[in-house]
Amino acid sequence: MTAPAGPAASVESARVLVTGATGAVGSAVVGRLEAAGHEVYGVSRRGAPRPRQFAWHAGREEPPPALRGPWSAVVHCAADTRWNLPAEQAEEANVAPLRAVLALAGPGTHLVHLSSSYVTGLAGDIASHSPDAYRNSYEWSKAAAERLLHTERESADIVRFPIVVGARADGALDRYSGFFWLPSSMCSGAVPALVAEEKALLDIVSTDDVAEHVDRLIAGGPPAGHRLTVLGRGDLAQRVDEAFDTVLDALNDWRAEHGVPLLERLPYVTPQQWNRFYLPFAEQYLDRAQLLRVTAFRAYQGYLSVTEPFDITGRVADTRPVLFRSIRRWAETHETSARRVPRPWKA
Repeated sequence: MTAPAGPAASVESARVLVTGATGAVGSAVVGRLEAAGHEVYGVSRRGAPRPRQFAWHAGREEPPPALRGPWSAVVHCAADTRWNLPAEQAEEANVAPLRAVLALAGPGTHLVHLSSSYVTGLAGDIASHSPDAYRNSYEWSKAAAERLLHTERESADIVRFPIVVGARADGALDRYSGFFWLPSSMCSGAVPALVAEEKALLDIVSTDDVAEHVDRLIAGGPPAGHRLTVLGRGDLAQRVDEAFDTVLDALNDWRAEHGVPLLERLPYVTPQQWNRFYLPFAEQYLDRAQLLRVTAFRAYQGYLSVTEPFDITGRVADTRPVLFRSIRRWAETHETSARRVPRPWKA
């Protein structure tokens, strides 16, 4: 199924609360809903120096009086995407805040919960309560959040999406994190090889894709029950090696303009080869700084080994151009990192 194109249908202005409003996705959602004429309030841990923006550490403290509604809609974008948190901390980061947000939503509030395409973990669904059924504690906590939503709300939209890059027009992001470890690592030489399955898919969406879909949901009103959307490219997603080549092309395009030596293509090894042969060597011979980089890279292996496409319900437009623009924009805004010349790895 292809996501509808064009702007959302015209509706009356709604009073909308957006959590995680200063994050990459949340800020795009706020901008899109404001452009649609809605009265948008944003909340994040630190707040922002803008009208109708508030600081609130959801799940740990009482909400400010201004956030107590009533709300036409609540869009829950806030999430802690760190993959290495202990289960208890992951629950505090991603489940407790949702529980606090649910307390702000009245029976008639249209609740839109943003989740992850990877939430189904290793088993292919969110049913399991065991952390062993997921790649990491982030996935486990997001699955727990979706189960909480099904238990506590009779009606809600759940929107899953994969890796997020910048705006389609120029690749801009309010915060470059997560996936942008890759250009940083390629420029610094932080990893000696790219560990991925040859036929793995790397599904990507733009912040615009998510924000526009949320706008359409708000325009259409709350669903009769629990409605799930999975955004992405599905079987048309780039293969991992193709996506890495796009990243390399974008970096070298920028480096050529600035007179910086071009980067070479890193060798590929499979996770099995890496863990069986290269990692034991690394643990025995590399220095502490190199070993920290190598072990940190291990967390990404599961996401570079997904060979089955996501079962999407809303197909987004081609993401190759936006990936290229996003990496270029990262280089422009992180010039010191983008100018680095990687040093060869030596034991």
